[in-house]
Amino acid sequence: MAMKSRTQRILLFTFIGSIALCGLIGIYTLLTGNFGALEGMILGSTASAGGAAILALAAAIPTEKRRWHPIGPIGIAAALAALVMLLILIWVDAWRSELFVKALGCVLVLAVAFPHVGLLSLARLRKSFEWIRALTILAIALLATLIISIICFKLHESDDLWRGMGTLAILSVCGTIAVPVLHRVSAIRDENAIQTTALVLTLTCPRCSSSQTLPAGRSKCASCGLRFNIEIEEEHCPKCGYAIYKLTSANCPECGTPVAQPTASPA
Repeated sequence: MAMKSRTQRILLFTFIGSIALCGLIGIYTLLTGNFGALEGMILGSTASAGGAAILALAAAIPTEKRRWHPIGPIGIAAALAALVMLLILIWVDAWRSELFVKALGCVLVLAVAFPHVGLLSLARLRKSFEWIRALTILAIALLATLIISIICFKLHESDDLWRGMGTLAILSVCGTIAVPVLHRVSAIRDENAIQTTALVLTLTCPRCSSSQTLPAGRSKCASCGLRFNIEIEEEHCPKCGYAIYKLTSANCPECGTPVAQPTASPA
């Protein structure tokens, strides 16, 4: 998918660059057999930058599409805060305290949870499917709350808490898989429902010369029974199915996807 903004491109290139740098460091250590503290800190820093970039990229997409504001900006802020705290933890010995590590753990949870919810907001679902997304988001929120509680209050001795976390994790994963599938199902139905004209055609039967109006699809002449297969395809956005007949802009007004300009109808 093409990046539609400068912010998304910068985050993507940051991610790619950090992965490439991690790979180069790994190759260097394998070839030289020299892996010390400095190489470890550089490797940790580049890995942290790559992780923060991909999380911020996930949060930037709903931000630019103005979906469920301010979920996206909070996700970007949490990802950047987590990156700064990780770099401090890696490079500054004086900050390696239990309190700082706990704060970092909480920020990391938020840096994952908010972009996750932001991506789920992009799905356009039928009303009958909305409860699945709502249940998934609730599971993500409760799971994040439990993890933060464990980090802050050391509640890991409770077996019931771990069972609850496992249940919420399963619900989150299942919902995350289901929402994009339901988005596609909803898009197919919406595309089929969007019409700017009745999908019928008036024609003359080439065998019996009988004039008649027939619907799109398979049909036959009412007089002689000659079979027809009529295909009528309107212009739609390839991504969301929005009707683009007589569209004057270069992008779909519904989702922003670049679309080919339709041929103007004769006056």
